Amino acid sequence: MMTNVYLIGAGPGDPGLLTQKGQRHLQTADVIIYDRLVNPILLHHAKQDATLIYCGKLPKHHTMRQEQINETIIAYAKQGNKVVRLKGGDPAIFGRVGEEMRAISDVGLTYDVVPGITAASAAAIYAGIPLTHREHNAHVAFATGHGRNGQLAEQDLSHLALGGTLAFYMGIENLPRICENISKNETLTELPVAIIEWGTLGRQQVLTGTLQNIEQRLAATTMANPAIILLGQVVTERQATSWFEEKPLFGKRLILATTSAADFDTIYDYTEQGAHIYVVPELANPDQRYDDITTRTLTNQQWDGVILQDKATPSLFQKEMSRLGINETFHIFPNDLAPCYSK
Repeated sequence: MMTNVYLIGAGPGDPGLLTQKGQRHLQTADVIIYDRLVNPILLHHAKQDATLIYCGKLPKHHTMRQEQINETIIAYAKQGNKVVRLKGGDPAIFGRVGEEMRAISDVGLTYDVVPGITAASAAAIYAGIPLTHREHNAHVAFATGHGRNGQLAEQDLSHLALGGTLAFYMGIENLPRICENISKNETLTELPVAIIEWGTLGRQQVLTGTLQNIEQRLAATTMANPAIILLGQVVTERQATSWFEEKPLFGKRLILATTSAADFDTIYDYTEQGAHIYVVPELANPDQRYDDITTRTLTNQQWDGVILQDKATPSLFQKEMSRLGINETFHIFPNDLAPCYSK
C-alpha cells in the first residue's frame, strides 16, 4: 500500500533545523496540517497548490481538538492526497504522534514518521547549556509540564533531578507545583534552574535561578509558554550570554519583504546571525493562502522593522499591509544597511 501520510517534526523554531527529509516531504505535500509551534516560515516550502490547514493550540483554547485533527488527516488521505502533519519539535516527544499513528492505522492507512530535533536539547544548547556534562550528570529525563486539563501529572519528580538533568516542556503555568514537588527533597532547594522561552529563535529569552528563587524571578518578567524548564547542575554551565545570544543580530525581529518567492538561503543568512525573521514574499502578486499566517504573525508580536529586497518598495509593502487589514506602522530599513544592522 502506498504511504501518503507523513507525520513530521519541524524542529524547535530555527528554520535551519528542519531535517532534509522533512523539507523534501513538505515540498511535495498536497495538504499540510500544522500547529502553533511550527515556524510559519517553513510553510513557504509548500508547493503552489498545496492546502494549508492551521490546527494551532493555545493554552485552554484549541483551534482543532485532537480528534478533529485525526479526522482531517484521514479524510484528506482517503481522497488520495499526500498529507503532511507538521508538528513543532519532535512528534514523538509530547507531540501526540502515538494517537495519530493509531487513528491512521485503525482505518487501514499507512504512514511515515520523520523525527525532528526536540525543543529540550535544542533550546538548552542555544542557551549555552548542554543537557549532559560528565562533571554534572549521567542521565536526562523529559517530563510534560502539564497533564490532562492543564494539571501537572502526578509522579515522583525528586528522584529524576537527583544527579541528572530534568527538562519540563510547557511547564510555566505549573512552575509553583513543580518547585513544590521537587522541594520535598530538602537537598534540592538550591538546585539550579533555567527557563528558556522561544528557544533557538532570535526572540529567545533565558532566565536562571534556583529552585528556591525561580518563581520570584519569573514573576518579574513577561516570559510565558512556549518554554522549556531545565533543572540540574548543567545549568551552571551557562555563561552570561550564550554563543547564540552573541550573534550580531540576536534579538532583532525583522520582516523580509520581497517581490519574489521566499528565498531560504537569504532567510538562513539572517537567522544564522541570530535574527528572528518573518518573510512577506511576492508583494506584487500575493499568495492568499498565507494571509491568515501573515496577519497572525505580524500582529501577535513586536517587530523592529522591514527590510525591502529585490524590487520591493515601501508603497508595495504598505499596500499589502492594507490588503491584510494590518494597521501597525513598521520602520523600513534600506536593504544595503541590513547586513551591518547590529545591536
